[in-house]
Amino acid sequence: MDVIVRPARPGDGTDLARGWLEGSRYYTALDAERFQMPAAEGLAEWFEELLARERPEDELWLVAEVDGAVVGTINAVLQRPIDTASRQVLRSLGSTRLLVEALGVEAAYQRRGIATRLLRAAEQWGRDHGAVLVSLDTWTGSPLSIPFYERRMGYHRASIVFEKRLDREDPSPAGAGEAASPDEAET
Repeated sequence: MDVIVRPARPGDGTDLARGWLEGSRYYTALDAERFQMPAAEGLAEWFEELLARERPEDELWLVAEVDGAVVGTINAVLQRPIDTASRQVLRSLGSTRLLVEALGVEAAYQRRGIATRLLRAAEQWGRDHGAVLVSLDTWTGSPLSIPFYERRMGYHRASIVFEKRLDREDPSPAGAGEAASPDEAET
């Protein structure tokens, strides 16, 4: 199988929309409370509008093409050092970092090295542009992505993002007015 990794370009919208919908079905099947199916009508045109825009030099959008069809995509952006880095706790804020915003490969092409090639290409692009660290996030309930990032690509867990719904009754003991235990003390 010949895989071509190249910049995304106008004309890729239909294939990107197909892959976006497929990925959405996967995640919605895992957790319909968290994920949703995007509106399919006009999705390819929406992608074409995005593809037609001039991309800033700090943004990367690559696709993987097999037999003339786009079957995978990655989006990444450089994050430049912040002005107040010397006053921050996180050392990395003083360096150029690469943030992977999205990576997806159609199911029929998974486990064939396509995501690996896309991610490695993005990492190299980041290195070439001065990035010293790459980060990304993924959903903890995904049985595919966590092993891919940790075992295949050498990433490690560096932080945890907590969420809480504010449009529902708070089921936590603290929400019910109970005192927190010493283990739950604020930091």
